[in-house]
Amino acid sequence: MADIVVLAAPAMEAAQGDCVKPLFSMLRETLGDDWARLHCDSFPTVEALPGNTQRVFEDMRKCEMDGLRARKFLLNTLAESSALLGDIHSRGGLYDRSQTAIYQTLQKAAAVAGDCAPVLLISHSAGCISLSNYLWDAQRPNVNHGLWRDGGPAEVRKGSARERFLRLKTLSHWYTLGASNPLWCGARARDQIQAVASASRGYQFRWKNFYHPDDLFGWPLKPLSPSYNQAVFRDYETRPLSDPNGAMAGPQLLAPEDYWRNELVWEQLGKDLRALLQNTKPRAEASARRSRRAVAV
Repeated sequence: MADIVVLAAPAMEAAQGDCVKPLFSMLRETLGDDWARLHCDSFPTVEALPGNTQRVFEDMRKCEMDGLRARKFLLNTLAESSALLGDIHSRGGLYDRSQTAIYQTLQKAAAVAGDCAPVLLISHSAGCISLSNYLWDAQRPNVNHGLWRDGGPAEVRKGSARERFLRLKTLSHWYTLGASNPLWCGARARDQIQAVASASRGYQFRWKNFYHPDDLFGWPLKPLSPSYNQAVFRDYETRPLSDPNGAMAGPQLLAPEDYWRNELVWEQLGKDLRALLQNTKPRAEASARRSRRAVAV
């Protein structure tokens, strides 16, 4: 029986490979026997524009261009995210399907770890936007779009422990890596740039944001607005800009592996997971105690 849920949301382009496998392998090596107490999974990618972005990329390659890997990442990420938000009010559209994929992954986690299990989220780049959209909608009693419109899925009893879990109210930590949030809300006035709640609306989780100073998609979040400043626990710079070892790197787009292999990210992740394991009673132990009480009665 798992006691803690760890879910990863890589960017859409990165999710097409097996980039989360090294993350979970590192967790296994670090935690040893405690690894068995984790349920680890990743959110599936919802294909927004089947074949379209690849066709555009191949057409563009007919011209002379540099930085093809970075250009492909930008094209996929921005085009897919634009399509995601473009049909936000369409029932059964991409926005709905993206939220359904998150919801189904959470349902699977609840079946393994229970409705009260603490959840730790790790998201990268556009994955941060998808989870932010899901959380934003889940935190509101009434929305007119997405999975939580009209109060949410009919099969989930309102006010139940399962609904709390699916609305991510057992979320304990959220790690955003290379978050691109400012790209999607930077044109708004500061008081209109609102973050998801991390310490209200029934939520109490620690939001840690990590950014590399050379990553064009990775931004600090606390300066974005008063709302973000309050919601985000801390912005972590994964490498000082003054570091002479990175002086020749220059602007780039960092893959998720570049973040979760970072020493600072790994130090924080290991510390938070060990604390969660220490403070969470093993389900097997709790079940044994309940069985002994039943026999005694």
